[in-house]
Amino acid sequence: MRNADRHFITIAAVYAMLGMTFGIAMGMKGNFTYADVHAHINLVGWVTLALFGLVYRAYPKMAESRLTAIHFWVANLGALTFIPGIFLVIHRGIMGLVVVGALLTLTSMVIFLVNLLQHRAA
Repeated sequence: MRNADRHFITIAAVYAMLGMTFGIAMGMKGNFTYADVHAHINLVGWVTLALFGLVYRAYPKMAESRLTAIHFWVANLGALTFIPGIFLVIHRGIMGLVVVGALLTLTSMVIFLVNLLQHRAA
């Protein structure tokens, strides 16, 4: 995937802005009911995606793999479903979206690990 590192880091920066804004809004209201959502925006969205980008930057052969594009989309879809899913669990007790998001997020890590193991020597 061309520019995989930049794609991962760019989307990670968007999540960082969302996470920080959400955290500030919670702090201003003094209501931390959704602290788990805030934490996962920052962890899954910002930290994990940024780290993926940095690893792809460090291992350019790994970034050229067909798995990288699949990884990018599965990781993003995972974050986009997991984070709102946590909100739905807290707010309404609805589990479906968080389960799908968690499984997609785990799948993205498996794809990343397979890609890393295939290209660790390169």
